[in-house]
Amino acid sequence: MKTLWLAMTVLALLLLEACSIPRTDNRTGTAWGPGSFESNGERIYFAGSSERDVRITYSGGPNSGGMMMGGRLACASCHGPDASGGRHVMHMNTMDAPDIRWDTLSGESESDEHSSEDELAGEDSATMNHGEYGFDAFRSAVVDGEHPDGEALHSDMPRWRMTDADLRDVAEFLKGAD
Repeated sequence: MKTLWLAMTVLALLLLEACSIPRTDNRTGTAWGPGSFESNGERIYFAGSSERDVRITYSGGPNSGGMMMGGRLACASCHGPDASGGRHVMHMNTMDAPDIRWDTLSGESESDEHSSEDELAGEDSATMNHGEYGFDAFRSAVVDGEHPDGEALHSDMPRWRMTDADLRDVAEFLKGAD
């Protein structure tokens, strides 16, 4: 009986130890493994975490819950895998995410192929009536929720806290998105 009690105690201690191992990464729930992304910017865009072991945190925008699931979503959740945006319906809310590919944000797009998406996004289009994006304007959009002209982005756009190095990595990733 004493041996059984000792074995159960050891097992219980091992289980408690296994449950208390702290996470040392910034993954947000999806088990992205090493080498899953070609760049830190891609990782941030798809997973909402940095390879620099610096937390990227949700700092405002849509209220907790609702469209942003309490800040648990990443850029790709709304802007899509190719950053071209689109219409999303979640919890009976509809949200139009604009095209955030860098050529669209910076006004360098030479084609008119995204005009229907610009119309879909309406006032939130990056290039319609709000100026063009450089890095400082991109930072203002992501961190402060403002267009280059200072007008507020739509309330569906979350605000994020991240380092300038991580923001630059996301901008570099968006330059290659097509």
